[in-house]
Order: sequence, then structure tokens, then C-alpha cells
Amino acid sequence: MTFLLREQFGFTTIRAIGDYLRAHGSGHHWIEKDHGQLLIHVCDPRDEAFLRSRYSDLLDPLPPTPVTKIEASPVAGQ
Repeated sequence: MTFLLREQFGFTTIRAIGDYLRAHGSGHHWIEKDHGQLLIHVCDPRDEAFLRSRYSDLLDPLPPTPVTKIEASPVAGQ
């Protein structure tokens, strides 16, 4: 699942979310900047549920596309 960080938030927010996922997350995740937008990708449903509940005011979920499908992720096979 891919989440888009809302525009009024920046690197400090994304760093805090990434730190939490590294310390307590269930699966692989990665963060990228694409055309000025900050994206968080998670592979585990528990991490997705956590981001939806804890950071729903900061992140917008993006619908799956061929680029954001977990099967197409670089870490899905690990």
C-alpha cells in the first residue's frame, strides 16, 4: 500500500513515521520523493492498518496501480 504525505508536512514528519516503522514495523517499507511528493510504501497489512489509524490526519492512501502494487515492489520477493 502506498500513502502520500500531505503537502503541509515535510521531512521531519516523514522521518518520525519512518523511525517508528523501523523500530516497530512488521514488514518492509520504503520512503521516496517523486515529483516533490513524499510517499511511504508498506508491504505488511499490519503496517498499513497502523498508518491508517495513527497517521490518518497526515497521510492519504493512494489506490493500487501497477506501480504501487505490492507484488511489483522491489522487496516483495524477500
